[in-house]
Amino acid sequence: MIGRLRLVQCMRVSGSLVPRSLSTTAAVGRGEKEKESWTTAPEKEEAPKGEWKSFFHYFAPERGITIDIVHRLQKGIDLRPKTMQKWLKKARQKREENDQTFRKDRVAALGFDLAAAHFMVHRGGKVRFKGSQEWTQQDENEEYDLPGHYNANLVIEAIDASKTNLLYEGIECLNNLNKLTWLSVANCPHIDDWCIDRICGQYSSSLQHLDISHCTKITHRGIAALARLGELKSLHINGLENINDIKLLCLLLEDILPEIEIVGVDYMDTSSLQKSSFNNEPQL
Repeated sequence: MIGRLRLVQCMRVSGSLVPRSLSTTAAVGRGEKEKESWTTAPEKEEAPKGEWKSFFHYFAPERGITIDIVHRLQKGIDLRPKTMQKWLKKARQKREENDQTFRKDRVAALGFDLAAAHFMVHRGGKVRFKGSQEWTQQDENEEYDLPGHYNANLVIEAIDASKTNLLYEGIECLNNLNKLTWLSVANCPHIDDWCIDRICGQYSSSLQHLDISHCTKITHRGIAALARLGELKSLHINGLENINDIKLLCLLLEDILPEIEIVGVDYMDTSSLQKSSFNNEPQL
């Protein structure tokens, strides 16, 4: 009984009970100290008189709050509509990037071609396998029929990803398609020069048709990178008139790839050339 009263007195500070670590207490009737329990370090500080500390005080970092947290607290929370919309846009983009990340388990179960088919059709695209004239795509109920296991006879020959939300990360999920000859990424809002560079690297020896119409993020760098597609026969670039020197770039592509046919650029506008030649004519 005396031991219990002494323990309560040691834990009482300014009328409040403060949690203590099970360190050392004087044994009743002995001058020796009891051994520490649970190998916990003895408390180094005692709460000053008149100050109350909760149990969570023992979980606080020894060095206190870092300067980064202080700066964050000083800035406050920006709840303006533009800021919230920007935050939501970044959150959606991050979620889409994670959703289109390459998955080894899917390839291990389905193989590269069938895994790419599931990836593309699930996101609203279409695929056509070698030896078939029909496109595999979602029906009106957003359902589609594709095998759930590896099939060596299903080899992708064409992919129509137009108007889909295809990202740079998603192009990696279409890798190792050795028989892919036809690809359309027309009207894809996220296709840019980096995506074009990746497409040229993955399909440099097989791709024969490419449609990049209305991919407004593509610049002259992306057009120049198309020279790496050595087997390219057909190129559609409608809606890319905003690219500087697009006609000159297309002429250079035709010089590098003699068999290519470029659709979407008008070479017949020779008014500027006629005007230039007229001004250079010697005056009599």
